[in-house]
Amino acid sequence: MYTYIIIDDESLIRRGTIKKLSSMSETIRCVGEASEGREGIRLIEELNPDFVILDMQMPGMDGTQLLPYMAEHYPGKPLIVISGFRDFDYIKHAISADAIDYLLKPFSREAIQECVQRAIRRLENTETITKQITDSNREKEAAYYEYDRQYLTNLILGFHTGDAAISSERLKYITATHRMLLLTLHFPYGAEEYQIQEWLEEEGYGDLALFLPSSISPSVGFLLLFLPQSGTGSHQALIRQITSSLTGRAKRPDPPLLIGVSSVHSDLKELHTAFEECAAALDRQELAASGETCFVYQGEPQPRTLAWPQEEEFLFRIEAGMQAEVRNLSEKLFAWFAEIPDCTLADAKYTCYLLSGKCRQILNSYMRQENEPDSGSMHTVVKQIFRLQELKEYYQQLFLNITALLKDESVYALDDVIEKIRIYIRKNYQNALLPLQYL
Repeated sequence: MYTYIIIDDESLIRRGTIKKLSSMSETIRCVGEASEGREGIRLIEELNPDFVILDMQMPGMDGTQLLPYMAEHYPGKPLIVISGFRDFDYIKHAISADAIDYLLKPFSREAIQECVQRAIRRLENTETITKQITDSNREKEAAYYEYDRQYLTNLILGFHTGDAAISSERLKYITATHRMLLLTLHFPYGAEEYQIQEWLEEEGYGDLALFLPSSISPSVGFLLLFLPQSGTGSHQALIRQITSSLTGRAKRPDPPLLIGVSSVHSDLKELHTAFEECAAALDRQELAASGETCFVYQGEPQPRTLAWPQEEEFLFRIEAGMQAEVRNLSEKLFAWFAEIPDCTLADAKYTCYLLSGKCRQILNSYMRQENEPDSGSMHTVVKQIFRLQELKEYYQQLFLNITALLKDESVYALDDVIEKIRIYIRKNYQNALLPLQYL
């Protein structure tokens, strides 16, 4: 339903016009009448009709004054101009105001209805264009928003090192924030169980926090907090409130949600540093159950070098391509970690890192390659492992993959036991030798 008003000093003309348009009552409705221009402007401001029918000759503010006002303040509103005179100046005013039509009194029912139909078509076209623009802007904003979320995730993971810039209107407030803090979350059963987005809305954190899932691990997510400018006590209280609320959402509390908390930062370019701090905080957890689930950054942990008693046997089994034995020994390795008093996740990661380096040395010697350091992707994956079971699964598969590559290439890939012993002694005479039954 479209609405209109009539501005004409003759009440009979106003009533006659409304009657001539009565057959279009399902499409249009008159919502007001005015006898001169100023009263008409008041009605337009109050009722905001879709189109206006106005007379040129009126006492007070006439059409020659009203039309320029409408062109300036309501440029998109259709106007139908009526007059009792075929005056060129009147027609010129109507044209300059982009009026739909100029009708001479007296006009027929068909003539005014045809003008109104043109006004409706213009309104419909305007609505279509406006909707297209709105839809296009909405789609652009949605695309910018998703781009910004991925961009922030890449900043956290260290995949983007250039200048930090936000494109979406929804996240523009981030650029005005001078203090931020990162929480790295490890979900034992996936982020879906915690319904983070729903939780943010329920708790009123929409303008204070942004959740970003990791693009590498489905078990890891990031909660970016934008802090008020007040002192440290306020954000510590906020962290306690958030962590308590989050851990309480778990349907299965065992194993618990793990949370690593960075220090406060003031630039988006520092997000990767914040993630490194979260990872360092989570690596501080002791492998024996301590009940602690939230770890605040307190500096980089200094991992211990752990001497695994079965390391030499393990390396021999890998070089010999003995997959079943490697699987069994890797199980023993991670059981051994859990038995060591005060052993932290950082200790286990460092020991596995050193052990995998020795395995790669063996592999490289067979593949005639230079010894290479850990790849960046491997480092990034291990950085996002925060439970011993996941660390075991990752490294066990790595050890088995190396074993499989060496199975057919190994110098021990022969049936002559005496020759195996001879090769083994020649390669390891400087080390404590394994019992013969291992060969």
